[in-house]
Amino acid sequence: MVQALDTIVPVFGLIVIGFLLSKAGVFGKMAAEGLSTVVFTLCMPALLFKTMIGITLPQVSPWGLWGSYFGAVAIAWIMGWAAVALLFRRDARTAAVAGVGAAYANTMLMGLPIIFAVMGNAGALPLFLIIAVHLPIMSLFATIQLEWAQRSQPGVRLALLGSIAKGVASNPITIGLGAGLLWRFTGLALPSAPAKVLDMLSEASVPCALLAMGTALSHYSIRGSGGPAVAITLIKLVVHPLAVWLLARYVFHIPSDWMRVAVLFAAAPTGINTFIFAVRYQAAIGMISGAIALGTILSVLSFSLALWATGP
Repeated sequence: MVQALDTIVPVFGLIVIGFLLSKAGVFGKMAAEGLSTVVFTLCMPALLFKTMIGITLPQVSPWGLWGSYFGAVAIAWIMGWAAVALLFRRDARTAAVAGVGAAYANTMLMGLPIIFAVMGNAGALPLFLIIAVHLPIMSLFATIQLEWAQRSQPGVRLALLGSIAKGVASNPITIGLGAGLLWRFTGLALPSAPAKVLDMLSEASVPCALLAMGTALSHYSIRGSGGPAVAITLIKLVVHPLAVWLLARYVFHIPSDWMRVAVLFAAAPTGINTFIFAVRYQAAIGMISGAIALGTILSVLSFSLALWATGP
């Protein structure tokens, strides 16, 4: 456990630095947004492109990995919805947002950088296999559930699903993964100058993503979020990774490195995309912002426990 903390604490040190710089006004709102934009549109796609070029496609079927991760997503999603709908007796839209928040991990600013920081290229393949389907699956089902909960404009559902599909196809993370994989299949080597540019961007991606997470966290508040936010956070940080671990170890029997990546991915706090859904549907904005803030703070423990539980 001490070794796990030694690995995780320096990573969270960068989040704290970003948070403090933002609170002190060194990183203003425009600077914080600019940093997040650079990470999302340039650094992370470059890292994924570079990783995909040298990746070895699996000899093992990915279905066990997907079954472990997304089986646990279903469990956490249903529990988040049920806790807020039945225990806290909130309305349908609030419960729908809670279900999304309990299962939707912060992939870009937490999952990706921490897994690369901890595992390096050893985690690249299982991480790619999850990310390749994570965004479209989570976006699709979040939209379906929230539209069903709203049920006031049934005619726009098809248009919204088309918009989601377009958004997934134009997402820089998706583009980075797809372009890298396509380049790999060409068998061509990158010229030295572009390769060096990719190296520099890739090396900047993890620290910049963690700093960006700290600046983003400074804009969310725990105060007033209440019991539902606590319930969402506990399900996301405890139930989700635990369910992945149980499914991976005892049901699907996937390789240890794959299990570690899936559990670490699940140990990430509620994703900022959930907040975007809450704003879009004007439902439970305070609850979700509280869950994001609380979850990010407590995820130092969930990541450390995930590392310890999946260690040798």
